[in-house]
Amino acid sequence: MSRAYRVSVSESLNRVVQAEDGLCSKLELLPLLSQEELAGLLAAELEGRGFKRDGDVAVRTESDGVRIAVDVTTGDVSVTLSDEAQVELTAKGEMTVANPNDMKEAEVKAREKALSRLEDEAKDASERLREQVTRRLEGRLRDLKSELDAVSNKVTADALKVRAKQLGTVEEIHEDAATGSLTIKVRV
Repeated sequence: MSRAYRVSVSESLNRVVQAEDGLCSKLELLPLLSQEELAGLLAAELEGRGFKRDGDVAVRTESDGVRIAVDVTTGDVSVTLSDEAQVELTAKGEMTVANPNDMKEAEVKAREKALSRLEDEAKDASERLREQVTRRLEGRLRDLKSELDAVSNKVTADALKVRAKQLGTVEEIHEDAATGSLTIKVRV
């Protein structure tokens, strides 16, 4: 009568998983002035809103980790969010053998099973983190979109004022904050 031998191993995995998500967009700025003049107006407006210049890029990192980067020369906008989490996982692997001489080989196979489960669980944890990052970023995009639209409108209005001064004598400027309309009377 033969006996069955059960080989059981336990493995653990401690890992830091990381996830990042982002999107790119472009500010719509009318070409009313030269690229350098528009870049100066855009940079000034962004700096007034807490952005820090790093060459041609204005960057602001929010308290929740959202990073907004605007290239002031092209109007390209990049919004990113990244996060990381520590995962501690354990898994067991078991094999049954009839011959005691096969126990070493069974132990190796059981360990491989456990390690494979751990890798799958780590991938799942990474995917869950990525989904959380995406949801958090989507929640912030609405507010950021309205802020960036306001920046674009302000820079366009400032560019119109500068362009009007270049065309002639500005006699009157009327801005309606409620509707966002701008009326400029220029004597040419």
